[in-house]
Amino acid sequence: MYTRFIPIEEAEQGMVLAEAVYIVTNTGANMMMARKGTELDSNLISVLKRREVRKIEIISETPGENEEVPYVAPPPKTVEVKIQGTPKPPPEKNYTPVKTVVSEKLKDEAVDSVKQLFTCVTAQGGVNKTTAYQCVSELDNVVSDLLSVISSDPTGMIHINDLKHYDEYTYHHSLSVSMLSISTGRVLGLREDELQRLGRCAMMHDIGKQLLSFDIIGKKGKLTEDEFAQVKNHPVLGASSLKAASIGDVELWNAIMFHHEKIDGSGYPKGLKGKDIPLFSKIIAVADVYDAVTSYRPYRSPMLPSEAFEVIRQGVGTHFEMDVVKAFFAKLELYPLNTIVELSDGRLGMVVECGYNQRLRPVVRVWGSTEIVDLSANMNQSISIVSVMNPSDLPPGYEFA
Repeated sequence: MYTRFIPIEEAEQGMVLAEAVYIVTNTGANMMMARKGTELDSNLISVLKRREVRKIEIISETPGENEEVPYVAPPPKTVEVKIQGTPKPPPEKNYTPVKTVVSEKLKDEAVDSVKQLFTCVTAQGGVNKTTAYQCVSELDNVVSDLLSVISSDPTGMIHINDLKHYDEYTYHHSLSVSMLSISTGRVLGLREDELQRLGRCAMMHDIGKQLLSFDIIGKKGKLTEDEFAQVKNHPVLGASSLKAASIGDVELWNAIMFHHEKIDGSGYPKGLKGKDIPLFSKIIAVADVYDAVTSYRPYRSPMLPSEAFEVIRQGVGTHFEMDVVKAFFAKLELYPLNTIVELSDGRLGMVVECGYNQRLRPVVRVWGSTEIVDLSANMNQSISIVSVMNPSDLPPGYEFA
């Protein structure tokens, strides 16, 4: 037997991996996608392609070009020794999906409302007043429902899986920023009517992007200086369009206009500082950055929640206000119970404990065993989470029943 490398495009079901397949995460760590000796199937091939694996090494009866490396059989499988009294690990088929706060139905309604409102604003015709007022009214109803659901949750937590979607990014981003902003406003002690208005402002914060060319908004490469100048103008375009159509009020227009201002004055479009930036804009600014960096985009991979936390923490005092950041993270659950994670040592696991002091480094049960890894413990400081995985991304042998 021999081994040979083939492009992933030539991979076929039934082929057997001669070596494990790893990818490099955005943190620089190696993450194992498939073990040595794994037989390829359509699902695994699809996952490897999606993860941009270019070549794999397979077992072959004939050597490839310039590749005459004899195949070395893998070592025998180890037998798991069960110690008397050790609890049996719960079967993976009993896996309970991560809890959600907001139902899929309400998410769909929210996204549809945002989409309808955004399509009222076009680069060719400005604001379509005929339908815009109805769209705003429907959006207000959705914000009321969101506020009711978030307020009624006994924990008051916002869960990561309530936010993440890979399609129609702009609309889902608007929904996520609204949910995060409402949660932050609640911690800051805003009244119900203020939370309603805040949620509305957050839903509409990026409406000015509808007036930009899709070639710029969806560009995968680095923006030119002129393109970036156009992007930086979207807060002004959004606020001006709504104001010209008499949609909203000064509070809404200012919240949209100034959501990219920074408290040290280095933001845009006006370079406002600290107390001159409206509170709604300060809240939306944090939610906007957090959701943007943790979302998948065609030109980059998403950051881990813990990485995004560091980005925002480092911006306190320059980009963001301390009180707003504290309120933002007070009710955001970074790694909810039952989240599937990849550890830096290559093991997969499931989050089984994520208390307030463990939100960045939760307690993980290693997959298929009773071993518990408390990432917040001193002895485990060298181990970290390098990826959050969906059940569909799991390598063979880890599928849910």
